[in-house]
Amino acid sequence: MGEARTITLGGREFDVPPLPLGISMLVYPMCQRLTRAGLAQRLLNPAELEVTDDEVAALAEIAFQAAHAADPTLEVKDFLALPVTPPELYAAFFIMRIQCGGWRAADGTEDGDSKGEVNGATPPTSTSIESLPA
Repeated sequence: MGEARTITLGGREFDVPPLPLGISMLVYPMCQRLTRAGLAQRLLNPAELEVTDDEVAALAEIAFQAAHAADPTLEVKDFLALPVTPPELYAAFFIMRIQCGGWRAADGTEDGDSKGEVNGATPPTSTSIESLPA
């Protein structure tokens, strides 16, 4: 099984484990819809980035599920009170795609033979919010 991956949401770090089926059943379809809608590609061009209300809602749900997987005692009201930024939501999206088992992380090779994304896109090499567009 995979390893835990750390994300930061609202200044708090969460070590997100590989997801149990119950959470994967919630987040995998959302991640799939966002990916099919081109969110990963849009994040590469922050000057033209537009995110719909529905996409923001899905990103927030994905982030909550990530935080809840790491801390099962976290309540929705407490999560919603965190000062979570859009770049943190984007980082959670990429991590949750991996943790639900639907996508592979890039292996870090330079030759381009092994990509994490189906279409060859390279996910962020860092989950630091500074590396993602606001």
